[in-house]
Amino acid sequence: MRIHILGSGSEGNALVIESDRQRVMVDAGFGIRELSRRLQLVDVAPDTVTGLIVTHEHQDHVRGAGAAARKYRWPVYATAGTVRSDSAKRDERRAMAPGPAEGSLPVSLAIEPPAAKRSTKRRVAKHVVDTHTEVLLDDFAIRFIKAPHDAREPVSLVATVRSTGERIGIAYDVGHISERFIRHFGDLDVLILESNHDERMLATGPYPWPLKQRVAGPNGHLGNAEAGIMARACAHGRLRHLVLCHLSQVNNRPEIALKAMRGALRGSAFRGTLMAAPQDRPITIGPPDQIELGL
Repeated sequence: MRIHILGSGSEGNALVIESDRQRVMVDAGFGIRELSRRLQLVDVAPDTVTGLIVTHEHQDHVRGAGAAARKYRWPVYATAGTVRSDSAKRDERRAMAPGPAEGSLPVSLAIEPPAAKRSTKRRVAKHVVDTHTEVLLDDFAIRFIKAPHDAREPVSLVATVRSTGERIGIAYDVGHISERFIRHFGDLDVLILESNHDERMLATGPYPWPLKQRVAGPNGHLGNAEAGIMARACAHGRLRHLVLCHLSQVNNRPEIALKAMRGALRGSAFRGTLMAAPQDRPITIGPPDQIELGL
């Protein structure tokens, strides 16, 4: 199993999980040109991706989703709330800026093109998922976990490679953790975990007070301290890789997040690699001889 994190942060999130038999993308938060460029950097041809999972409708997770899904014929997997939210936003954009101006406004998932353009644009296969049913995608079995975040129906997920039994957990855009949430992420080989902000930097930083409250609130983002609590609870001797993601460029630094995590893991059973996913370039996580970046 390999994971290509194409970039992670407030400017865009996208990653590809792959086995020897299949590649699946999780989120597509970069424009289609940048998404294609980053896929090329990790030697992944877009037409070899067999599906796109969308965790929620925020722009840094869906900016290129609709265009890429249509161009490369990726079936899209998202919760009903995520799909409904996209439809509501699209209707609002039509009312605000009808006609050609619509394309100049912020875009969301846009799974289905507007009615006037359906005859010239490819339709995308949509699959509504929920937190009760395991989704089988050839070599991957996907479990979706309800995530506490200020979106319509956001999810985290655990993907199991059916041919090898390897398990990867992806938990970002998570406002807070609970014992029930953490239990879903036991016995993993790879954990990709949000470590968005340093609590002191956020409190004393330049964000306006309402935004600080949103980020630190129960439906915002995980800070370094809570990320450490979750990672320690999930740590075991077989956890090969722990990747910190969605780091704030204003309220965090990789070295700060990594130092906090090392402290949280001190004395635990974790003996794997610890790294921070950058915003501006891809990294690949895989077997020890294939790791491209370790901090």
